[in-house]
Amino acid sequence: MSSETCSDDQPDEATELPVRLRASDYFWKPWHAKLWWAAIPVYWAPAGGPTRIEWLAGFYESGYAVITNIVFLPVTALLILGFGYFRRRLDEGEPVDPYIDFGDGTRRLPGLPHPTMDEFNPRSGPRWIGNHGRDELLR
Repeated sequence: MSSETCSDDQPDEATELPVRLRASDYFWKPWHAKLWWAAIPVYWAPAGGPTRIEWLAGFYESGYAVITNIVFLPVTALLILGFGYFRRRLDEGEPVDPYIDFGDGTRRLPGLPHPTMDEFNPRSGPRWIGNHGRDELLR
């Protein structure tokens, strides 16, 4: 037996799996995201409730607090950290098929009615414009 490794043991570049897009890669893994999420409770803890610190109460009522309150809102963190995630998700997403397939081999353009509701399609039954009893059925 030779000690050389077989070329089959090494992964082929063509068979490597693509990197899966995960939200945690944007919302938690970067150092700035971890710092931001850790700073949010540190900022809000002295603001009120049982952990209220009286000498900081003046700051939380000042004009500077308006800006820092916005910066340390969890919704703001979600919006800003999620921007890159959603941008990449839109860029790498599957292309949308402009035609809708009904499973029976027929397709239609978006915006057109379903075949059973289209008066120009014979599959619409009594709604079909070529149906001789159409006028009596739709009254």
